[in-house]
Amino acid sequence: MNASEHTANQAEEVKKDEEVKQPEMQLSVTSNRLEASIRVKPAFQGQEITFEQIMAFLKENGIVYGVLGSVIRDFCENKKYFIEPVCARGLAPVDEKDGTLEYLFKKEQNVMPVEREDGTVDYRNLGIVQNVKKGDVLCRITPPLPGKNGIDVYGKPVNYRKGKTPTFPQGKNTEVSEDGLTLTAALDGCIEYRHATLNISETFIVRGDVDSSSGNINFLGTVIVQGDVLEGFSVKAGGDINVRGMVEGALLEAGGNIAISCGMNGMSRGKLIAKGSVSAQYIENTTVECAGDVRADVLFNSMVKAGNSILARGRKGLLAGGRYQAGRSITANTIGSGGARTELMILSGVLDGLLTGKKGESLDSVKAELAEEQKNLQTLHSQAETIALFLKKDPRSLKGRKLLKSASSQMKLAESRIQYLNTKISAMGQADQSGLAVLDFKISALRVANMGTKITIGNFTENLATDYSATKFYSDHEHIVTATIQPADRT
Repeated sequence: MNASEHTANQAEEVKKDEEVKQPEMQLSVTSNRLEASIRVKPAFQGQEITFEQIMAFLKENGIVYGVLGSVIRDFCENKKYFIEPVCARGLAPVDEKDGTLEYLFKKEQNVMPVEREDGTVDYRNLGIVQNVKKGDVLCRITPPLPGKNGIDVYGKPVNYRKGKTPTFPQGKNTEVSEDGLTLTAALDGCIEYRHATLNISETFIVRGDVDSSSGNINFLGTVIVQGDVLEGFSVKAGGDINVRGMVEGALLEAGGNIAISCGMNGMSRGKLIAKGSVSAQYIENTTVECAGDVRADVLFNSMVKAGNSILARGRKGLLAGGRYQAGRSITANTIGSGGARTELMILSGVLDGLLTGKKGESLDSVKAELAEEQKNLQTLHSQAETIALFLKKDPRSLKGRKLLKSASSQMKLAESRIQYLNTKISAMGQADQSGLAVLDFKISALRVANMGTKITIGNFTENLATDYSATKFYSDHEHIVTATIQPADRT
């Protein structure tokens, strides 16, 4: 064999050896297993890598889903061995979106005054009280939208991410619906939102004065004012109003009682209107209308209408100047004065607008309403007794204390309502043709009734021509008669 033949044989053997060698292939898969790339290194220069070789390699390595055949074929046919193509793509999961919480009340109190249509600014109606009724929706949750699982390049499922469901800012007197999607008020009251907690309170507390910083107050339940109520402002409540300071030239209107710790100077524009009773240390230059009693140490130069009684009792016990009308009795230590005209009247149904209710309302319907309210009060008493027995066994029960507090509050409102209905029935049913029924309707001056005082009882009127000491006045259906104050009249 000559040298040339030997060299040819060696070349042919090398060629056969190269043809036996396989290209080097490496697979790279992302951490989420949703994308695979391939790197190919030929075993010798000019080596061709076929589509079938790569497909077999992928199958051997478990890549079975989302294989990009067209990309691989282009890679092989155009010998793009210098790149690392993405050879398979999985199906990405569709994650759930987080749920949302919608607040149906004002989370933050904006006490900026409202501009009127004429360009002026209303500094009185700031709307700081957010009233709600039992069953009103306070918050609403929109749950996460459904997601969808994906598939990785190995053909295995890829779980979607669960969305977060928000939680309610649930506090006192709120309830979550059975489906967990709405938060509602458990009773009538006002919203208190502090420190991401929502409470419903039956009592609204003004921690200071009712003035330009608070604006007017209008609340479904009871209002407590820890300071004063200033001139030109108003407080309206479905329950009681309790003012720890004084009231000046303001309007107070209550579905229950009004109590003013100091007193009120109405400045000839202030009003007190209540379906219960009114009490204050003094009441001056004020218009008062209530279905129950009016009680004060001093009643001066005011226009007062009370469905039941007017009482000026205390250290002074003075009732002088102005007009005072009551449905049953008027009692004071001193009545009238020489310098101010004083007029007293006992008239059944004196508060027609406040007591007789709707036009055409019958006495029987009011009595039926009273019976229903009394039945409701009995039920509340029974509930309170049951809760009290439960608390004896478990005094730490927060739920028990909460229920007892709610029952007590409802009992108080029911008692106030019963008092109002009783007074209303008296006003509607006790009048006879002469003006008053034969009952204990009277005006009592425990110390003195001053000359010049005008007294009206039913259809009879008398102007006092002299001072009367410790005297009570009443009607015998013919005229006004007098009698000496007895110890029982002073109680």
